[in-house]
Parts: sequence; structure tokens; C-alpha cells
Amino acid sequence: MNIHKHYSELVFLLSFVVVLVALFKGPRPVFQRIVAVLLDINLLLGAYQWYSVYPKSVSLLHPLLALVAVGLAHASARSEDRKKVITFWSLVVLSLLTAWAVHASWGPAFLKNIWMVGGAPAA
Repeated sequence: MNIHKHYSELVFLLSFVVVLVALFKGPRPVFQRIVAVLLDINLLLGAYQWYSVYPKSVSLLHPLLALVAVGLAHASARSEDRKKVITFWSLVVLSLLTAWAVHASWGPAFLKNIWMVGGAPAA
């Protein structure tokens, strides 16, 4: 099941687009709110995948960073303050990139074994 993986890449790209749009055209609250909701859906897909599909252990750092990204996205989703939107959404991109790096083959070694927990319970 690669839905979470591919959807995460899309949401990461859209979050980066929010930063670029805010930089060059100014904040777009409707677009920011849509991307924030897409982040929520990604979080639910990740939770579903973790609990029902993966029997392997995962780092709690991954969902924690995803929750940080969701919180920051929603905190600035309705904002029209250019500086706030650029700052918060840049932190969203950074949080998502770090969450991605936790389990990615290209991620740094120091992130690999932080707060490891088991996957889905045996059926």
C-alpha cells in the first residue's frame, strides 16, 4: 500500500507551493485552507497505514512531526499576513521534510532510531 507515500509527496509539494505563492503573489487563504485539510487527510492515511498494514516498528518522531506540520498549517490557514504565512508554511515544509526523512533511505542516521515503537498488533 503506497497511498500514504504518494499522497505525502503530493501534500509536501503543495505545501511548498503555498510558500511560493505567498512569496510572489501574496497569501491565498482558500488555497492554504485546502492544503491544510489535505494534510489532515494525509495524517489519517498514515495512521491507518501504520495500524492496519505495517507490522514493522516505526519512529514516533514521524507522526509527531506530521502533527506539528498540521498544527502550523491550520494556525496560518486563514491568515492574510504575508510574513506569518511564509514563516509558518516554511516550517510546515521543514517539518514534513524531516518526518519524511525519518523513514526514508536518504534520511540521516541520527533520525532513524528515535522513539521506535512496534507496528500493528498481531491478528
